[in-house]
Amino acid sequence: MSLATRRSMGSVSCSGRHVIQHNTYAASRCKGTIWPAAATTCRSRMTTAIRGTPSDELPSAPSLSEDSPAPPNVIQIEEPNRNINTSNYRALAALASVGLAETAYLTYAKLFDAPLVCPTNGCDSVLNSPYAQLFGLPLSLFGMLAYGTVGILAVSYMMQQQQPTTPASATPSATSATARRLTSWGLTAGVAALATTSAVLVSLLHSRFPGSSCAWCLLSAATSTALAVTLATSMSGREWRDNALAGLGGALTAAALLFLGGPGGPLAAAGSGGSVLIDDNFFLEYQAPTITSPSSPRALALSRRLAAAGARMYGAFWCSHCAEQKEEFGVQAVEGQGDGGFPYVECFPNGWRRGEPLAPACEAAGVRNFPT
Repeated sequence: MSLATRRSMGSVSCSGRHVIQHNTYAASRCKGTIWPAAATTCRSRMTTAIRGTPSDELPSAPSLSEDSPAPPNVIQIEEPNRNINTSNYRALAALASVGLAETAYLTYAKLFDAPLVCPTNGCDSVLNSPYAQLFGLPLSLFGMLAYGTVGILAVSYMMQQQQPTTPASATPSATSATARRLTSWGLTAGVAALATTSAVLVSLLHSRFPGSSCAWCLLSAATSTALAVTLATSMSGREWRDNALAGLGGALTAAALLFLGGPGGPLAAAGSGGSVLIDDNFFLEYQAPTITSPSSPRALALSRRLAAAGARMYGAFWCSHCAEQKEEFGVQAVEGQGDGGFPYVECFPNGWRRGEPLAPACEAAGVRNFPT
């Protein structure tokens, strides 16, 4: 046998020893073949070579049993499917739940005129301002819907990626792949919309309400920022490219809605109360809050000591925290201001309208939020 004939993969020779050795080499090459078509061709050629070999020189094959292990170098090809980090999507769902609970509470307090618990002194002035409404409805209502949708999409996407692959459907169907893609786009758009809204509201908080601290506003901003960071770190480079348009669309949609339905927007008066809140001619007449709780002896003594020490409480008649503070001291202490009573200074004694200046005493004290 010539050297060229021995090197050819499908050569057949009547010299049995050369064929057996060559077939053994070809068998090893067939086992290492990855592509099914190439493996079939290789086995076919090897079978042709074996048929030309004398039967007495063929090695006896071991008996096959059901317990025989598969050859160690057989490679099984499966449909590639990237395993996602489920902890990231659990974090997305948890963050969305926090935002949902917060905005649901704010919506309830707004719609049902319930008392609002706030650890800082700027919640009332911010959440009761025109900037807390969109199309005449509470902005927190839209936030509640957005957070709820993002949470549902995060859980749905995680469940879609964790679906087991059965032998009958080793290749994912086009329908399931499309569903996962649409879910990912929706999740990206929702998170981008929330992050954009929070960025706009935080900028308004610092520009329109200097010195005010709204704990609920800052919590919402922190939640949406955490959502954006968590989602961004969960995506691969290919997903960044695929979801870029969805994220941009969500951000632009949120910005357009805030412009159209926010204060001064062309559609701001579409809902209830919108026209009153953004009307430049709107005037809120001064009306002192009614204090009903009686003053205790300790409250009376404390109010006199505060007045003697030169302490002052600067407030506004429409500020609910100011009214709550007066209720703590009681009606006798508050009404006895002229006789060493509670030292309260009203910053809007002539009522409130857009652009109304503070009272001179409040302006001299540098008051920027209520109560001070």
